[in-house]
Amino acid sequence: MDGALSTLIAVCGTLLGAGLTHVFQRRAAARDQRFAVQQQLRAERMAVYSDFAGAVTEFRRGQHDRWHRKDEDPESAACFDARVEAYRLRGVALHALFRVQLIASEQSLTDAAQRAYDLTSTAHKATDKRELNARGTGAREALESFIKLASSDVR
Repeated sequence: MDGALSTLIAVCGTLLGAGLTHVFQRRAAARDQRFAVQQQLRAERMAVYSDFAGAVTEFRRGQHDRWHRKDEDPESAACFDARVEAYRLRGVALHALFRVQLIASEQSLTDAAQRAYDLTSTAHKATDKRELNARGTGAREALESFIKLASSDVR
């Protein structure tokens, strides 16, 4: 009887140990999976936010170039080319904005991105160089505001 009781206790202990090990391994695997998903989302957000900042910066440069070419000679081929390039850069920036809207975790981040895009879009409508610089500065500051919000989102 002592041998049977010892065997029963040993079997129950083994089963209990195996069951607890299984539970702890499942929890660890779930935790590791959550961490991996969070890291992937962080990396994707970093790439999207960085791409947006680059696209808006290039768009702003294109808008300034467009304004300067129009100021020099509105009928020139260079003015036409600058306008076409500004339209292309607008499309790239708009695409980047859509990506931000899809992945951003907060509405304030999306709003900041939209503001940076909108201010950049109107830069070419400046009436003189002083206004162009003011519009460019406003667009740059809006982009910097977006970057501050985005950096807190990827930490």
